[in-house]
Amino acid sequence: MSQLLERLHQDHKHLALLLDLLEKLLDLFHEGTEPDYELMCEMLEYMEKYADQVHHPSEDLIFDRMRAHGNQHRTVLDVLSKQHEVLGEINRQFRESLEGIVHEEVLRRDEVEAQGRELVQTLRNHLNLEETEAFPLARKVLTEEDWAAIEASAAEV
Repeated sequence: MSQLLERLHQDHKHLALLLDLLEKLLDLFHEGTEPDYELMCEMLEYMEKYADQVHHPSEDLIFDRMRAHGNQHRTVLDVLSKQHEVLGEINRQFRESLEGIVHEEVLRRDEVEAQGRELVQTLRNHLNLEETEAFPLARKVLTEEDWAAIEASAAEV
């Protein structure tokens, strides 16, 4: 397995742990307890910045290289690329709602919780699609030369 693909896999494992914690904090919120909103905001900011600056650009290098091998994988790759955009927006909206709570804005709890649950579920589905379909396809389709080119490009990201 390429070092980059292994790093992305490890990123997914770490992200799953963050999602578990976020889900526990959402459960507290649902029960009427006030979770640590600032911690939640920091988690979301980290997830957003790391995804936008490092993780998704690395995945996109792999996906672009896979597209060069033909159209048979295009559907799943297009779905994943679109999800990258959507996830950023869902994350941003939820983070802004939490920041609103921190700044004492009046927001409906059920709507804020729904935003958080949507983010958790959408991200879990996204990670699952990458792990069960895209990454196995990458291992199958990409050559040593492809991986070398991807790794060289990823070093510049």
